[in-house]
Amino acid sequence: MLRHVRSSSSAVSFPTPSIASSPADPGRRSVLRAGVGLAAGAALWGLGGQARAAGTLPFAGLNMSGLASNNFVDSAIIDRHYRDIRDQHIAAAGACPLFRLPTTAARFSTGQGMPLNATYCDQVEKVLDRLAQRGKVAILELHDYMRLPIKVASKSGYRRDSSGQLIGPDGRAVTDPADQAVWDGTYRKGNFLYLGYYDPADSLLKLYEYRVIGTPGCTLYNAAGLPDLWSRIVQRFRAHPAIFGWGLMNEPYEGPEVNADGSKLVMAEHWLRTATATAARIFDFDRAHYVFVCGNQYASARQWEDLSEGLYAIPDPYDRIVYEAHNYLDEGGRGGGNWRNPNETVAPDTGIEMVTPFLRSLGRAGKRGFLGEHGYPAGNASAELAATRMLAHLQANNIPSTQWCFGPGWPDNDVLGMSRDVGMDIQVKSNIAAVQPYFTARLSSYVPPPPR
Repeated sequence: MLRHVRSSSSAVSFPTPSIASSPADPGRRSVLRAGVGLAAGAALWGLGGQARAAGTLPFAGLNMSGLASNNFVDSAIIDRHYRDIRDQHIAAAGACPLFRLPTTAARFSTGQGMPLNATYCDQVEKVLDRLAQRGKVAILELHDYMRLPIKVASKSGYRRDSSGQLIGPDGRAVTDPADQAVWDGTYRKGNFLYLGYYDPADSLLKLYEYRVIGTPGCTLYNAAGLPDLWSRIVQRFRAHPAIFGWGLMNEPYEGPEVNADGSKLVMAEHWLRTATATAARIFDFDRAHYVFVCGNQYASARQWEDLSEGLYAIPDPYDRIVYEAHNYLDEGGRGGGNWRNPNETVAPDTGIEMVTPFLRSLGRAGKRGFLGEHGYPAGNASAELAATRMLAHLQANNIPSTQWCFGPGWPDNDVLGMSRDVGMDIQVKSNIAAVQPYFTARLSSYVPPPPR
């Protein structure tokens, strides 16, 4: 979710970077607000839903941020640049049985074909241990949008003032630290996405280029890169009792990148090739867990039929693949997740209407589905009702889901953050209300939705 304010890269309480030339911007008690979950529960039963349906597979859960934050920072330190997910965060999520756990290839990978980063693996394993101790399970996913950062330039003479505003050597405010004017004479920007970040650790303004995974210049530089990385991750974690499945890659999307010959890099084609090879490589080592394949263009559920049906060509010889869509109800039902107006009025059936193309496509093709991200701002009653109705509809169609986003580091004003750290406590915000009654729901199997 780097492209949105719900991004795990902005899910930190310390100063965060500005992103330019990109659609991006990704031990405590639970303190629930009075009445959280009551309205949603009433709406659920009023719709005839069965929150405690018989079955063994979790239906509803949460995304749990922290481990993928600020993946561009060199020599990042946990709980400074990214966050540990402690037992208190898991406890604060209450009865939530399933977590989508964003991680990053930038920390797992020490280079293509190289061993995994042992320190990061240990940090991930500790979180999985904490989940297992409470009987929870997780979808371990890479939250990298099919791109990895590489530092290409740096400059001195910058600082942040008392308000956090970046100030340049000339004393003027720097609105966009990745703007070409900032880097004139230092670095000429090309056909990539860029991020400018002031690092207080060494007082340098740094420019990062996001290189497409599986292309020259990226850390994972050819077609074997992501499959090899996943083979190592799977072998490292496949026996862990908290593992429920593998999320190959979050939200691949079309960008400005070009191929070596100057032609446009078509991400849909590139993602199909990469996902096909990666799933096959995972099956070499693990045929027991589910493999979640994100759709194109931020995994849009609303545009699934137009953009993502080509992914059904991925071979599934062991019946493990689940297709993943995302769906936010903002911008008049067009989605996107920015929620520029947190108080936007959402029509009650907006969520149902937006996921219908996804469900219709799955039913027609006989494929399993998963809604990996959805969410709404705390205090928006119309969005809460629409989300509740959408969840009831998903349950009736065998589609599990996880809401964005829970976990450490969310500031008070984050539009989709569902929790925040308060000293030695965790406050759970009221936008958990729609999903919370569904934590006890179970599905008997992840079968495709019925044809329609």
